[in-house]
Amino acid sequence: MTATWFHATLLAMSNADAATVISPPRPLGSHLIAEWALDPEIAFLNHGCFGARPKRVMQAQAKLRETYESRPIEWLDRKRTTLIGEAARRVGEFIGADPNNLRFVTNATGGVNAVLRSLTFKPGEELLTTNHVYNAVRQAMRHLAQRAGATYREIALPLPLRSPDEIVSAIANAVSDRTRLLVIDHITSPTAVLFPIESIVQLCRDRNVDVLIDGAHAPGMVPLDLESLGAAYYTGNLHKWVCAPSGAAFLWVRPDRQQHIHPTTISHFYEQGFAKEFEWQGTRDITPWLSTAAALEYMAGFGWERVMQHNHELAVWVQAMLCDRWQVEPSTPLDGSMIGSMTTVLLPRQETLRAKFTEPAKLHAALYDQYRIEAPIVDWDGRWWIRPCCQIYNTPDQYEHLAQAVLELAT
Repeated sequence: MTATWFHATLLAMSNADAATVISPPRPLGSHLIAEWALDPEIAFLNHGCFGARPKRVMQAQAKLRETYESRPIEWLDRKRTTLIGEAARRVGEFIGADPNNLRFVTNATGGVNAVLRSLTFKPGEELLTTNHVYNAVRQAMRHLAQRAGATYREIALPLPLRSPDEIVSAIANAVSDRTRLLVIDHITSPTAVLFPIESIVQLCRDRNVDVLIDGAHAPGMVPLDLESLGAAYYTGNLHKWVCAPSGAAFLWVRPDRQQHIHPTTISHFYEQGFAKEFEWQGTRDITPWLSTAAALEYMAGFGWERVMQHNHELAVWVQAMLCDRWQVEPSTPLDGSMIGSMTTVLLPRQETLRAKFTEPAKLHAALYDQYRIEAPIVDWDGRWWIRPCCQIYNTPDQYEHLAQAVLELAT
């Protein structure tokens, strides 16, 4: 799958007047929520957190588990390499990756940790990221820097962001001779910003700095072609926008960097090759990885390009609608050129909300308990935001409900 159509869509939208985005896209089916395990009574606008599974994928995983339990030694021992290899091939086709260069991990945070803990940092060297970094990754980087006597630093990228060039310029000004590794998000978790990773990778390669991309949200949200991207490391979740079971993620490592990368759990196959080491770290349930094929097939039934385009266009409409209803400034351009399938919007009447709820968790609970809305509240850079996500089972009325609920809570 290439990114050509997606970039063409963004270009067309960026050339159009933002005011023309006046309606959500047509749904890909009727009452799709019935095909998912989600409670239909809840407006689930937080797909980007733990994802969600179609019932068909859950059934496929259950069948795989039954097969394993019927012949555990044969399946997990003698057939393991073949099974995981085939699953890696299917994922590789989807993300533009040689299956020999990727193996499965349980989540993107685990992939980040595997890379960080495999590298050796010296005192004075720098681990660099931005203030949009996922907090778990922040802590892993801080921990490694502290142990090595290295420096951890974040590049400040305040919202609103008006152009991808702002991000590239800030990184270009921050990278120095001391920078050993740049850890960058593909789509940021707290702020839902789509980063221009192609330009960032090229910039860093020109300066001989390796890049580790945290693509937790990218697979299934935007097209990927990892082999042509050229980063040193890329890790992504499959349980989010691909809708595979929890515990399904991957780590891709460029061939010239594989020799020194090991899983966080060292086991029997240490130093016997990247694929073999990551394939076995002790007894574990590998059915989430093998069930990825069922998730890919389910979404492919709608057409992956249609899925990504629908979710993106819905997010663009949601951003514009909420900014208009709440009379707040958008965090990224309203043409959708810097978001994927979710958007982060500044909450209105900040002083009232803070005084009434004192912390984001209480506002989150009020939305859930009083309005049956599941949506993440984010405390970022001193202000409260909300990050609604868009998946094919969501409907426009759910976001209209969100808009009104927040206004009522802010009175």
